[in-house]
Amino acid sequence: MGLGVLTGLLAIGIVGDFSRPLSDGTDTDQFEYVGYVFIKNLTLWPWPYLHLLNNQTFYPYGINQIFLDWGFERDYWYAVCYWLFDGPGPYLQYYYVYTLLLTALGSCALLTARYGFVKSALFGLAVSVFNMYATWKFPVHMNVCIDHWTVLCMVATYRLLRDVLDRRPLSLPFVLGWVWLHVQVLGQELAYVAGYALTFTTLALPVLAWGLWRWYASATAPELISTQANRAILASPIFRGVLKPDPVGALSGLMIGLILMSLWLYLPLTIQIAFGAWAFDFAEVPLAPLWSNPARLLIPYLPGLHPFDREYSALIHDAYESFGQGSPGLGLVILAGLGLWQLRRRMALWLPVVLMLVLCLLYHPTLLPTLKLFPWFTYNRHGGRASLVYPVLFGLLALSVRWPRHRVGALVGIGVLGLLGAEWYTVYRLRSSVPTPMVSDDVLHYCAVIRQQPGVAVLDFPFCTVGADGIGRNEGLCPYYQQQNAVFTFRRFYDKKGVGQYFGRLHPDQIQPFLRDNWPRLLAPGHTFTDADWRFLDSFLRTNHFAGINLYPDLLTPAQLAGFYQRYGPPIAQTRFPEAGRVVFVPVADL
Repeated sequence: MGLGVLTGLLAIGIVGDFSRPLSDGTDTDQFEYVGYVFIKNLTLWPWPYLHLLNNQTFYPYGINQIFLDWGFERDYWYAVCYWLFDGPGPYLQYYYVYTLLLTALGSCALLTARYGFVKSALFGLAVSVFNMYATWKFPVHMNVCIDHWTVLCMVATYRLLRDVLDRRPLSLPFVLGWVWLHVQVLGQELAYVAGYALTFTTLALPVLAWGLWRWYASATAPELISTQANRAILASPIFRGVLKPDPVGALSGLMIGLILMSLWLYLPLTIQIAFGAWAFDFAEVPLAPLWSNPARLLIPYLPGLHPFDREYSALIHDAYESFGQGSPGLGLVILAGLGLWQLRRRMALWLPVVLMLVLCLLYHPTLLPTLKLFPWFTYNRHGGRASLVYPVLFGLLALSVRWPRHRVGALVGIGVLGLLGAEWYTVYRLRSSVPTPMVSDDVLHYCAVIRQQPGVAVLDFPFCTVGADGIGRNEGLCPYYQQQNAVFTFRRFYDKKGVGQYFGRLHPDQIQPFLRDNWPRLLAPGHTFTDADWRFLDSFLRTNHFAGINLYPDLLTPAQLAGFYQRYGPPIAQTRFPEAGRVVFVPVADL
């Protein structure tokens, strides 16, 4: 109870504001938008399916929406709340607090029987509210900071590994729960989150198989089977001496039901997105060399030394993306080193952890793509994002630390724990002082005006059609990337189709209709419209039943703005979009 209250209060301090939907004009807007697309295109029967080939964006040409930042559990959560409360709301803030609570409490519950409450509670805090990288990713990269099922899956795998190596009888509900967690991870972001849990299990399975074989070979008699429900399964010789009886058969039945439910919710969507994405050939689309130098493990998160106070990228020559990248904190790294030393003779227990750390620390998307040994990392283009699971991996090693009882050992222990606490305090104080960005009431009013207009679509001019891999930007389809890469997400408030959109990855074939219609020429900064240009735009708007145009005065010349007003009339609403600046709405439905 105490751990739950502490985690909840700290989590609320991180989020700060639960009053309105999230918005800052950058990636923060993307994740509510994905939930909006999810509810608009999901059918549930006979199994969940997303209708992704549509013209809701890239209107009227159409696009396969496959490369949005899906996180299916997050998207289900948003969709249910959107349906229950009839529109957008602050749903993802509550979701984030739930994930932090589940991470801390679930980790502690899984580990307490093996490591005691104090160590397990500290581990739960380390992988939730004091996961430095993840907390700084909220809300701007919510696809990367939501990791609760991945953490619990890795922790459960480690506990299973230890139980097998220690030859502790396994309960059937626990084994089924371990299986269920592997299905649950499919509800998280696939390329940067769920893949780490699947990788850890893949590395642990050979050791588990070896441990089970040795255990089975040494077993002399089957365990007593106390329930009829388990007897048929557990009486099989392959389980002899390994599984302990389940005194509550209903618990096993519940876990089987949860597995089936999660498979139905997530597996069809995972298959759809995975095979849909693999159908695109990105062999000729270069990846930016986004990697993280392992030397970051040595950076302490202390005043004057942490990455906000010192610039390390120029010194260690890596690509810095976010605070906390590359290290869970020097204190935890030291504890993990001590734990590894004390575990050194139990190679089977530490090998999967260390091997995964090596694969993550050395990963470079082009020069040394270690993680791409696994198919779920096909589109992983940033090595630094493995920082998400560093607290888990280093924390698992740190659990084995046993302090010597002499004075020197006690002093070392106090010093290391003091460093850990100081780092946690420093990072949390910094993080909780950063306000959570919210959409303004003025923007919501502006979008309500647009929603009421006749017509099916809105043209942002200029608009931004681009992928994070650079496709569209080089071709001139996003002349104002910094200001406009997220303006398309505001259609979740006015519920009309749009022309431009940002994707995490975009294929060159997908932008050909824009190039064919010569949009880069019209979007070029300062372009002087000819009569032919105006006739094209008139036809485009009229033929495709546009409601109006979002014009961005700060991104247009006075002559361009005057030309739009002269052609289509004065605006009927105005506001400021974050990053993009002033925006006015000009209705064109009566063209």
